[in-house]
Amino acid sequence: MAHLRVSILCLGMLLLFLPIGAAGQEKELPRQGALKERLAFWKNNRFDKEGRYHGRWKVYLGDDKKLIRNGRFRHGVEVGKWKYYYPSGTLYMLEKYNRRDNSIQVSKYYENGSLARTGTARIIRSTFKDHYFWFGEWQVYDEQGAFSHTETYKEGNLVSSTKK
Repeated sequence: MAHLRVSILCLGMLLLFLPIGAAGQEKELPRQGALKERLAFWKNNRFDKEGRYHGRWKVYLGDDKKLIRNGRFRHGVEVGKWKYYYPSGTLYMLEKYNRRDNSIQVSKYYENGSLARTGTARIIRSTFKDHYFWFGEWQVYDEQGAFSHTETYKEGNLVSSTKK
């Protein structure tokens, strides 16, 4: 039982540092709060035999139990669609994981619901660290949803920005 508590505490610490929303290349972390309080909301999430995240996962934040992240893991790896939410409950970001080419189709939204940007990301996993980065062309939109410009990324670095 003590091993399970230590595993859950370690999981909580890891989830604090998992990608939650790419703004540039950095991902936002949830607001600071009591870790114990957060863990209580993760109790329905599941693990496989090796202790890796597995199945449907929902992450809630705060006393009001706001859903901030929702998706599915397959033996520790995100698969399918992942949705991230603003504290207001509106959609912040949608990620669609593609196992075939290890890419992630990303759509980010303004809090008013308008599309902010779309593009492709990738995660390179290693034993000690996962590296999430943008690559290729990203379409950027203003807060009214009108196309603004295109940004091109190479290995997470902005290499050009052009209006079309």
